[in-house]
Amino acid sequence: MIQPASAANPHDKSHADSAPILSVRGLTKYFDVSGSVVLRLFYGKKLIKAVDHVSFNVFRGKTLALVGESGSGKSTTARLLARLLAADAGEVVFLGRDALKVPAREMKAIRKELQIVFQDPFASLNPRMKVEELIGRSLTLHFGLRGETRNSKVVSLLEQVGLSPEHAGRFPNELSGGQRQRVSIARALASEPSLVLADEPVSSLDVSIQAQVLQLLQELKLRYHLSMIFITHDLSVAEYIADQVAVMYSGKLMEIGPVDQILQRPLHPYTTALLDARPKLNRRGAWHLLQGEPVIPLNPPQGCRFAARCPLRIAACTEGDIPIVEKSPGHHVACLRV
Repeated sequence: MIQPASAANPHDKSHADSAPILSVRGLTKYFDVSGSVVLRLFYGKKLIKAVDHVSFNVFRGKTLALVGESGSGKSTTARLLARLLAADAGEVVFLGRDALKVPAREMKAIRKELQIVFQDPFASLNPRMKVEELIGRSLTLHFGLRGETRNSKVVSLLEQVGLSPEHAGRFPNELSGGQRQRVSIARALASEPSLVLADEPVSSLDVSIQAQVLQLLQELKLRYHLSMIFITHDLSVAEYIADQVAVMYSGKLMEIGPVDQILQRPLHPYTTALLDARPKLNRRGAWHLLQGEPVIPLNPPQGCRFAARCPLRIAACTEGDIPIVEKSPGHHVACLRV
C-alpha cells in the first residue's frame, strides 16, 4: 500500500506488517527563471514550482505509477529522488536514511539500492562502451567482480532480460531500441537494487515492443520483490504495471490511491479527464474534454493548480491551498468538490 506520507501512519492496520521502503515528505524544487539582477528588479522574482510539497510512501514489492501530462513534474520528482537534482526542501527517507542529507561520499551505498531506467536508452548508454562494459562497471563498482566472474554475471543478466550472450560484445548503436532498453534494465539490476525508478521507459518504443518491456518489468519485479516508481503519461500503462497511482498536475499531487479505485472511481476532475482521454472502441457517454493548455507553474496563484481548466471550480478553489485528504481507505484527493 502507498499513501501520501503526510497522512501515513506506520501503525495503521494496513501497514502493521511493514514499513515503507521510501517515504517522501514535502519534496520541493523551484527553478528561478528571473534572469539578471536588473530584470528581477524591474519584473520581480519568477519561480517555476516544478515540484511543490509532494508526499507519498512506497512499500516493498509494490509499484507506484506517477502519472500526468508533460510538464507536470514527474521526471523532476524522479531526479530529485535519485539526487540527480538538488531538492530545495523535503525529506526522502530511503531504507531508514534521508537520502537528501547523506554526504556525497556515502551516496554509493544509496545508489546501489536505488537505480534509474531512463526514457531514452540511446542517450543514457555510453555509445563508446560495449554492453559488457556498460553492465560490468556496476558489478565491479558494487561487488568487486572482475574477469571471468564478471563476464559470467553479465551474461546471466542479459539472459534475464531476454538478450543473448552475443549482445555483450555489441555497442548500443548496433542494437534496436527495445534491445537498448533491455540493456538499461540489466544495468539497473546489476547492483541488486531495492527500488527502481523507471522514467517513461517505454514511451520511445514501438507499441509491440512496449508490451514486451512492460511484461519483462513485471516479471523482474515479482522475481526480485522489487519496489518501483514508474513514471508515465499513459493511464493504460499504469493500469498494467502499478499497484498504486499518483496523479500530478503542475507540480502538485492531485490524487493518489489503489490502481483499481483510481481507474474505476476517480475523485479528482483531472484524473477523470485523463481517463476519458484514453482511446476506447465503441465509446458511449459524455466526454470530459479539458479546455486550455497545461499550466506552467510559473509564480502560480493561490489555490488549486487545476482550477483554471476545471469544469467544477468554485470561488473557494482559488482562495487558498487545497489539502490532500483521505476520502476512503488509502484513497486521497486534493479537491474541494469531492
